[in-house]
Amino acid sequence: MRVGIFLFLWIWVLPGWAQADSIAVSFERMKEAETDSIRLKWADKIPSYLKTLEFGQYPALRQVKFLGYRKCVNSEAELFSWTVPLQDGMAYYNWFSLKGGHQQGYLLKYVPDEESETEGWLFYDLVAFESGEQIYYALLGWRKTPATNQKIVRIARFNRNGTVRFDRPLLQRGTSRSGTLAFEYAGDGSMMLKQDKKGKRIIFDHLAPKNPKYKGYFMFYGPDGSYDAFVLKGGKWLYQENVKP
Repeated sequence: MRVGIFLFLWIWVLPGWAQADSIAVSFERMKEAETDSIRLKWADKIPSYLKTLEFGQYPALRQVKFLGYRKCVNSEAELFSWTVPLQDGMAYYNWFSLKGGHQQGYLLKYVPDEESETEGWLFYDLVAFESGEQIYYALLGWRKTPATNQKIVRIARFNRNGTVRFDRPLLQRGTSRSGTLAFEYAGDGSMMLKQDKKGKRIIFDHLAPKNPKYKGYFMFYGPDGSYDAFVLKGGKWLYQENVKP
C-alpha cells in the first residue's frame, strides 16, 4: 500500500519538476547569452513550460530564481513574471493562468523597439473583483526608467478569446474615474504598493518631493510617511487619503 502511494505521488510530481528545471535552465541560458536575440529566444520558451503545469502546482515545486510568482488571494488565478535585461532597456514578461478558463494562459510581453499591444510593466500582484456581473483584476506593476522607478494600478479583464482588455474606469478619485493610476519616484528609492490580506484595499505610500522646489521632478520624490488607499466598494475602487497600512 505504501509503495503504491509513493509511486503515484512520484509519477504526478515528476512532470512538474521537469518543467521547473527547464525554466531554471532557460534563465541560466539567458544569463550566459551574449546577444539580446538569444536572451529573448530563451525567455520566449518559458510560457510553453508554464502552460503544461497543473494549476496551483508551482508552489510545491522547487522555486525558480528570477521567476516571480503570485496566486490571487480571492480567485483561481496565478501570475508568473520575469524580466530580461537588454543592451537598451528591459523586456517584461507576464504569464497569467486562470483555472477553468477556456485559454491555457495569457501572455503580456513587452520588448523595447518592438510592436506591443500593451505598455511594458512587470506585474507582481493581482486581486479579483466583480463589477457589473463581470470579473476584473486590479494588477499591480513596476518598471524602471533611466532616472526613476514607476508603479501602477491597472484594471484588466481576461476575455475568453485569449485577449486582455485594459483601462475599464473603475478607479475613482472624487468625480474623476480611470482604469489606471501610475506613480513615479526616485530611481534609488522604494515605494509600497500592495493589497491587504482580504483583497479589499490597495494600500500605497503617499509620494512627495524631498523639497518643495522639486515639485514635478519625480526623480526627487519618495514616501512622506503617510499612506493612501483604494477601497473596494460597489464594484469600484474608491480613493481614500491618510489611511492606516
